[in-house]
Amino acid sequence: MAPIPRIAAKPLSIITGALFSAFSSPSSSPPTNGGNATAWGTEYNGSASLLNFTRLHTPSTATPTSSSSSWSSTSTSSSSSAPTPTVSPTASSLVYFNTKTNTFTGCNKQPFAPTDNVVLMNALQFGDVSSANSTCGEWIQVQNRENTMQSTYAQIVGVCDDCEYGSIDLSLGALSELAPDMLFEEMVFDDAAVTTVAELIDPSAPLAIDSTPVSPKNLLSITWSLSDAPAPVPSSGNVGGKPKVTSSSTSPSPTTTSSTPAPTAAPGPPSTQFSGRATWYSDTTGQCEHSYSQSDLIVAVNEEQMGKNKNLCGKKLLVTKKGTDIQVVVTIVDMCPKQYCNFGDLDLSQGAFKKFADLGTGVLKLDWSFM
Repeated sequence: MAPIPRIAAKPLSIITGALFSAFSSPSSSPPTNGGNATAWGTEYNGSASLLNFTRLHTPSTATPTSSSSSWSSTSTSSSSSAPTPTVSPTASSLVYFNTKTNTFTGCNKQPFAPTDNVVLMNALQFGDVSSANSTCGEWIQVQNRENTMQSTYAQIVGVCDDCEYGSIDLSLGALSELAPDMLFEEMVFDDAAVTTVAELIDPSAPLAIDSTPVSPKNLLSITWSLSDAPAPVPSSGNVGGKPKVTSSSTSPSPTTTSSTPAPTAAPGPPSTQFSGRATWYSDTTGQCEHSYSQSDLIVAVNEEQMGKNKNLCGKKLLVTKKGTDIQVVVTIVDMCPKQYCNFGDLDLSQGAFKKFADLGTGVLKLDWSFM
């Protein structure tokens, strides 16, 4: 499939950059004009706390009430396909525990396991589950603000009643992918604890990581945005066949359909560094025949280096803004035609471009290499 013509290539991106950035710049406070508190193409800043599954299956004699059949656009199930809840949810999580299968049922009536990447959204941005504007069942891409190389995906399965705007509760697996050096699996979390993770890992006064009770709140500073679901990863523990993220990649790996691709320009060894101009574009599919979101960290490589085939689809680049130490890992999903990109040039998604500068900047100078 030929790439979609870049209707928002260099000239238009420079002209309309200020307009795009006005709608998609990171947000840390709720809207005041009555608009939707969670919008596609917008990044939100907040903190991530630990999703406490123990609190989600406290026995109760209350009978769960049925909710509206109007669900998020990403949910394709009906209420008849979900396991019958046997325990009511906590105050407002909208998550039920099924004792027969030792699984949970989320607000979208889909089952999941504690090992899945799931998230409870703060009440304001979760929305009304009985309305079409609810984020129930949507996927979000989450990035560690302290270590921007770490990113993961999680599906919204309920509401976090005590999370502030922009903040979320994440499953242990998702937290560990965002900060693999934090050893969350070995920590002892207690809602009543006053010790924070920062105090626990303070090198000047280290504490016993496997015995000191730690507060599960505000474990990481994060940025997140709504996202398409990542590609499914087969796993025997993946309840219901839902996608389960098991790596810290910054975007879903594109799939290819070419069995015997013709030779294309060789990327060169990992140590080879290239330099060029970088612009942003607005496509949502391309040469690799993989649909993606403009919030994903993806890139179209210039035609001279990418070629007309798909050999480089799914490969990752380490991109650095010239004269700085700002680096982002992006995934190749498309080719930038030669009329827009010379050798060494890249066409970044809007999400990737914004890691370096506002969209209004239009053009960047970058160094990059294959990983």
